[in-house]
Amino acid sequence: MAYDSRPTLRRVLTGAAIGLVLAVTGSGGLAQAHAGTAAVSAGVAASKARAVCPPAPLWANTGGNDQRLIQYDTTGTTLSSAPLVRDYGDIAFSPNGSTLYGVDFPGSAGSVTLYTIDPVTGAETSSRPISGPLAAITPTPAVNGLTARADGMLIAGSFGTSQIFLIDPATGVSTLFPVSFPAGVVSAGDFITLDDGDVLAFGAPDTTSPSPVFRIRPDNTIIQIGTVPQTFGAAKSAGSVYAFASNGDINLLTSLPTTASTAPLPVTTVEATGRGFYGASSVQDSGNCVVPAYTVAKSASPAGPVNEGNTITYRLTVTNTGAVVANGDFTDDLSDVLDDATLVPGSLTSTTGSATLTGNTLNWTGTLAPGGTATVTYKVRVNSPDTGDRRLVNYAAPTAPGGSCASARTCTVTIEVKKKKGHKDCDRPGHGHGEGHGRGEGHGRGEGHGRGEDEGRGDGPGHGGRPDHGHDSAVG
Repeated sequence: MAYDSRPTLRRVLTGAAIGLVLAVTGSGGLAQAHAGTAAVSAGVAASKARAVCPPAPLWANTGGNDQRLIQYDTTGTTLSSAPLVRDYGDIAFSPNGSTLYGVDFPGSAGSVTLYTIDPVTGAETSSRPISGPLAAITPTPAVNGLTARADGMLIAGSFGTSQIFLIDPATGVSTLFPVSFPAGVVSAGDFITLDDGDVLAFGAPDTTSPSPVFRIRPDNTIIQIGTVPQTFGAAKSAGSVYAFASNGDINLLTSLPTTASTAPLPVTTVEATGRGFYGASSVQDSGNCVVPAYTVAKSASPAGPVNEGNTITYRLTVTNTGAVVANGDFTDDLSDVLDDATLVPGSLTSTTGSATLTGNTLNWTGTLAPGGTATVTYKVRVNSPDTGDRRLVNYAAPTAPGGSCASARTCTVTIEVKKKKGHKDCDRPGHGHGEGHGRGEGHGRGEGHGRGEDEGRGDGPGHGGRPDHGHDSAVG
């Protein structure tokens, strides 16, 4: 969440919620209160290493006067952006990546809601009231941390208490998580299941200080491992954790120690966006190795051969074949098409996403829901006369993670241009163009008898060897 961007709310939370937290947890915090619950998990296996996943996009939600759902790659480049209808304290993908959840911020006591959000459009698709201890926090629940566990339950935090919660997304019922933040620390914005099985948790001692970072072990012990610039959301990609700071920076955490420390953790800022982040997520936050998948297919009509002056319509189809939202980005190299043809002005269209031609390269970018499809079409007119190589060849290449061609041949199209009528195809020796068609001097024709320029020009003798019986010039 980005409470620093909302002065009125900050005063309420600082004056009431933090005071409440300090009063409730001042005698050792809720972690000790749940020591008995932690014992239930005493038999949980130690952290187990997971395979490193391929890169996945990072998603963030902004709020205040700029309510948007933004998708970034791991370099901080914006992949998509959609408007949101409200401030969400955080967002979280389900373990299989098929559902995006959001929690309203700040929420009023006794009334807080879990929403599902369309990641392509940003629209709310459903809502469910949250009940239980999370909804009972006063003066506001102020849910600002949300992440799915591998079992489908949602881990949630609040700026109004040190306690951590679980939410059943099927019912909206919240329960107490067996671990809480230490006394005086509340949730800053997120939880991430690391590849070693620990849960990374970001806290907040107040509204301005750096965020303390904790590891929650599978045996429900918690230790602080350092601090990072004040963080309101986090997302994991390919085993790395990216923290979305209150000042709009996207920071890569370059080290996640396993021993206790309060020292600053090393971070690398991959992008300074200047945006007001309220939360962040990725399809890999639950610890599952979820990856997108999409295919690209290409066709042309007519398929050829074509005549000079003909118009060819190209069609490219990109389809999300996976279970998670995907970027179906691809390029189409037209350099070996535009040497024989010219793009028909205004013919480049796309049913969704953005299609642009830069130089000889067509670029398409767009976000597709599972099963979603986008179609890109454009037309070219074969030059007349065609002074190119009389072959139109182009290849579409997927450029985002998870992309592939629909089959081995569906990304490439090759179209031949016919030669004009009456234009002989004389590629054999002695039947070439120009001088190779010349008639030799003498009684007979030089066609088919001579090889090379000498006989083709008619300089040499004919069959009889008498120069006075031959033609004076070559006939091309």
